[in-house]
Amino acid sequence: MGNMHFCDNCGKILYLENENEKVIARCICGMQKEIGSAYISSEKLKKEKEVGEGIIIESDEIESGFPHVCKKCSYPECDVLDVGAPYSDEANIILYKCKKCKYVERQADGTGNG
Repeated sequence: MGNMHFCDNCGKILYLENENEKVIARCICGMQKEIGSAYISSEKLKKEKEVGEGIIIESDEIESGFPHVCKKCSYPECDVLDVGAPYSDEANIILYKCKKCKYVERQADGTGNG
């Protein structure tokens, strides 16, 4: 990879383009200048895989749920989500989402379903 060029006006990194066998450096502020006749690779960097924000259960595709009595509506089934432990010496955080009223209970004390 070659040298990086910066805008004389705003200091941002210039984008290099091949134009009629010349290398033109352009900035988003509108400034452009000819750098030379060196070859610029047209190889593009691979885009990083986008990472989601977590698991959200929006539909009721799963008919039966985990046996847990909702504290709000007393429905006997829920969906379970293990969020993990914030620190290695703490217990995992478990979320229980009621299949009927969608109320979410949090359990972070390491005890069972009780």
